[in-house]
Amino acid sequence: MSDSHTEMQKPKQNETLPIPAGNDGWNDAASEAAERTIRGTLLKFANWRWTAGKEATPVEDGTKLVAMATAAMWVRWEDSKPVEYIVRQPGRRLPEREELSHQDKSEWEEGFDNEPKDPWQNTRLVYLVDPHTAEAFTFSTTTWGGRGAVSDLGDQIARMRTVHLDAVPIVELRAAKMPTKRGPKSKPVFKVVGWKSASSSEQPAPVERQITAQDAKREVDQHEMDDEIPY
Repeated sequence: MSDSHTEMQKPKQNETLPIPAGNDGWNDAASEAAERTIRGTLLKFANWRWTAGKEATPVEDGTKLVAMATAAMWVRWEDSKPVEYIVRQPGRRLPEREELSHQDKSEWEEGFDNEPKDPWQNTRLVYLVDPHTAEAFTFSTTTWGGRGAVSDLGDQIARMRTVHLDAVPIVELRAAKMPTKRGPKSKPVFKVVGWKSASSSEQPAPVERQITAQDAKREVDQHEMDDEIPY
């Protein structure tokens, strides 16, 4: 005996299923994507080079993207895997390192320079979108230079928003020299080359995302943060 309900749901041959106007499902799919901690392709910066994805595909210097949002968190690593997260919430500061656990350096794992390495990594994420294709990218950094680039961009956005409250920056991915104790190094730069109005876009203005530590762990683990995010 056939299931009458199943038979009723099957489209007839050459029949086109109707799609309700304004309800094709893509908005719901986009909402699911917007809830992820890491969206689209992960971007990295190291040694004057921007790269994308696990394959470390080179990203051309000067590539233009729209900076949509940012997030900040402490990530604790153990056996080369992220195991704990403390996410900054809007309007609140990220705790100082001295306020976190694992203070005893004798218990830290050895780093690449054979020195004890702090298990807590101060991490920044920047969400970017290609203005032509709408492809999503997430830039992740744990370095002083990278965090400085995010702060500098935030400062520039804040100044622009004193005049245009919904300003969203169009940036070029650049690199610049950064002096360090070990000599000159490179740092990422988000060079603002234009602005757009968030009110004229379907995307939200750059804001700090409201995510919990549990959300961060789930999403970061799914995107293999231990392999993708350098520290």
